[in-house]
Amino acid sequence: MTATRPVIGFYSEFDDPIIWRSRIEDELPDVTFDLLGPDDVKEVRYALVWNPPHGLLSKLKGLEAIFVLGAGVDALLRDPSLPNVPIVRLQDAGMGIQMAHYVAYGVLRFQREFAVYERQQASRDWNPLLNIEPIESFGVGVLGLGAIGSRVVESMGHLGFPARGWSVSGRSARPIETLSGDSGLKTLLTCSRVLVNLLPLTPNTERFYDKHFFDQIKPGTFFINLGRGNHVVEDDLIQALDANVLSGALLDVFNQEPLQSTSALWHHPKVLITPHVSGLTNATKAMDQIISNIKLIEAGSKPTGLVNRQQGY
Repeated sequence: MTATRPVIGFYSEFDDPIIWRSRIEDELPDVTFDLLGPDDVKEVRYALVWNPPHGLLSKLKGLEAIFVLGAGVDALLRDPSLPNVPIVRLQDAGMGIQMAHYVAYGVLRFQREFAVYERQQASRDWNPLLNIEPIESFGVGVLGLGAIGSRVVESMGHLGFPARGWSVSGRSARPIETLSGDSGLKTLLTCSRVLVNLLPLTPNTERFYDKHFFDQIKPGTFFINLGRGNHVVEDDLIQALDANVLSGALLDVFNQEPLQSTSALWHHPKVLITPHVSGLTNATKAMDQIISNIKLIEAGSKPTGLVNRQQGY
């Protein structure tokens, strides 16, 4: 009797399944690629998903691992019926260099005061700014030192900025100075002109950036959020901007996406908004990682990028 071919199930509202099917069937000829629907009950060995509806994965029989088509797993972990199988996330897949460029844009725009020149251009005002703060004293603090956060903080150091990183776990990002704990956070806030959020979203980091946090920062700090919208209490952020505690913010993620048309952030003069585009997944690199990890599991080895459910990342 012929053995049943293992099935790889795919669910994403944003990723093209045709590209994934072609690559997987080419590299893993002994498996069957199948699309997953919200009501499907079927035999699936590996699920490749991005933001599946709650309950979808619990209906799959024989599931051995869940592969997330992104770096964040907070939405997946909120599914109360999530099967107790290994979860594997993408560790970079081309997002790190994009986010490093995004942060470099925000930091340089702020440090060189390009927003002032934009206003001057609108009024045809030729007025060079001669007292730009030098980069040697323009500290950049990155909160969150996973694969992407480490890439960002190192990139800022290479550009000549005094760059430091802070993490909840105490993870190091050599050769950059890294900090942790309450005392480390206090040091980071004291030394930073720009703060960059790249924390994972967990119960401990949700609403991390609130009034209490903003009350501790140096007046005139610039804030960049590339993590998750739920890291920030948006009303407290706006209050910090209005009180000149924050001199500006570059925001790529929000509590609700798309950002509501009624949000005050749209029209705030100190806020720059982008629609969650700071780090777009490179499909080829993502497929490389996931296919490599499936081969590792099939060979009896441990995949890279395993998620610790207790930590939330």
